[in-house]
Amino acid sequence: MKKILITGVCGMIGSHLLDELLRNSKNIIIGIDNLSFGSKSNIQHNLKNPNFNFYEIDIFDLNTLGVLTKDVDTIVHLAAVKKIDEKTSSLPTLTTNVIGTENIYKVALMWNCKVIFASTSDVYGMSDDLPFREDGDLLLGPSMVKRWSYSVSKLYCEQLAFAYHKDKNVETVILRYFGGYSDRSKLLWSGGHIPIFIDAIIKDKEVPIHGDGTQTRSMAYISDIVDGTVKAMDSQKAIGEIINIGNDEEVSVLDTAKIIHKIVASGKKLRIKNIEHNSIFGQYRDIQKRKPNLEKAKRLLEYTPKVSFESGLIKTINAIKSL
Repeated sequence: MKKILITGVCGMIGSHLLDELLRNSKNIIIGIDNLSFGSKSNIQHNLKNPNFNFYEIDIFDLNTLGVLTKDVDTIVHLAAVKKIDEKTSSLPTLTTNVIGTENIYKVALMWNCKVIFASTSDVYGMSDDLPFREDGDLLLGPSMVKRWSYSVSKLYCEQLAFAYHKDKNVETVILRYFGGYSDRSKLLWSGGHIPIFIDAIIKDKEVPIHGDGTQTRSMAYISDIVDGTVKAMDSQKAIGEIINIGNDEEVSVLDTAKIIHKIVASGKKLRIKNIEHNSIFGQYRDIQKRKPNLEKAKRLLEYTPKVSFESGLIKTINAIKSL
């Protein structure tokens, strides 16, 4: 039997990963979340499963983490504070991501656990070396711009992960997740543009688009993100590596709104509201293209995304409508 701890279990990725891992009756799962972002409703259907235990704790609580990780084989560290605008304090992003992640590696060292660390495509920043390769150079913007705090915190944690791996022999895999979506996505910009667009179109509201909408994103349906994560958990080849996980199908933000509008088929006209980017993010320059190179994931994990962008949107919209 495998004992696995998931931080941020009530979030989109964490809750779907929990579903998948509990399909194997030999897995025992401990889930933790402070519910500052994730929703307990995402795991409600699993709370009575005898192979799952949920604890509402914070990853700052090192003592409790040390108790809960005893006899754990693998920690999947998903808990994080995500992107912010210029009006929001950057301290929760920096402190939660950095101190919280170091706490995870401290207890992993204590109990000899493997760590799957969730990093982000944001660390590639404004690099024009596309599609993004794990060994490519990174290009971040001015440090006085708050929005870079998320990228910087995750990049620091990647170095932290390598330090614990190389200096203290903690087995670790770093996954750079590209955008993902499901019916459990949060209706906040930190949850991505897709849930916001779906909600606006279903409710016949204006669809808010930053800039002119020509910026492109590569968004993966949640089952592909979970698949890549499980493969990384099971792989010996992946230890000590950074691996992109996501979908390499590239679609503009504006075209995303049009595709969602077509699927929803409300009979109402698509209404777009363009928002000046600097009115929200100040001097931060939006990243124009995000597309992963998935060659390494295919080579090490035999990972290939299986759900097309439009098929994933259909699944997501149907699930949301059913609610």
